[in-house]
Amino acid sequence: MNEWISSILSIVVVLVFLVGLEQVGKRLGWTDETIRKSVHIAVGHWSLLAVWSMDSWYVAAVPLIFFTFANAVLLYKSPSPVHQTERKSFGTVYYPIALLIILYFFFESEPIAFLAGSLVLAWGDGMAALIGRKYGTVIYDLYGQKRSFQGSIAMFLSSYAVLFLLFLWNDVVLWQVVTYGFIISIIATLTEAISYRDWDNFTIPIIVAIATSLLL
Repeated sequence: MNEWISSILSIVVVLVFLVGLEQVGKRLGWTDETIRKSVHIAVGHWSLLAVWSMDSWYVAAVPLIFFTFANAVLLYKSPSPVHQTERKSFGTVYYPIALLIILYFFFESEPIAFLAGSLVLAWGDGMAALIGRKYGTVIYDLYGQKRSFQGSIAMFLSSYAVLFLLFLWNDVVLWQVVTYGFIISIIATLTEAISYRDWDNFTIPIIVAIATSLLL
């Protein structure tokens, strides 16, 4: 299939999937935060679709540019829980911008680095928020920003699981899968812990992609 067609279709697929996920979440009685983070996790898998169906970074950039502008508008207009939290969250805008950056540098030359940055943000950061909010009892405070030890553990374990599977899938030597996955997961967890507010959606994929590129 022509990659331009794949690019446009990927926008449609993501939109349909996200609307469907939100409706399912509401029917199941999920909280707004659970819906928002479930969407956060789901969106990260667009990177797999892009790598499988597109060859050029500028073609793959089209959906990210679309969602950057769409999310910026919806941030102020949409009643959806994906965009409306206790405070105005710019994470949905930072997310596609960060993916655009790693797309430009790694999509064609080192797709594994691009995938690592996207999937660690999706699963690691998503699970950190879900677990931290529900089970977080040991709290630490960095410049007025509260995070939980349980959330950070979830961030590390989720990131490690994602990287372990991704590296195995790309035929990385087993000792590198184990050790480099561990190192990058630690880096991702520390990045999430010290990032101010919604900036973790920007910093995590960039730092994880760079770390993956340097180590592999």
